[in-house]
Amino acid sequence: MTRTPHLTVLRLYPDMSSPPSGVSFCLSPSYGLLTALEAHDWFLGMMRVHEEFEVETDEPGEPPLSFCSETVLGVMVE
Repeated sequence: MTRTPHLTVLRLYPDMSSPPSGVSFCLSPSYGLLTALEAHDWFLGMMRVHEEFEVETDEPGEPPLSFCSETVLGVMVE
């Protein structure tokens, strides 16, 4: 099985009611992203094109993760 890149996204909520939180996940192999650079560029591209979007992970039964471009402080890919 091919290992897909692992992303960690640091989010800050606009109302500042909560401290920044990190969300870590691997993308589903169906995205076809095999390198950290591909995943990083894909994520930043999604933020440029869409104000809000969801990412489906490879964990069965896990709900999609929502991201809003206004709340993302940074993204790290391994």
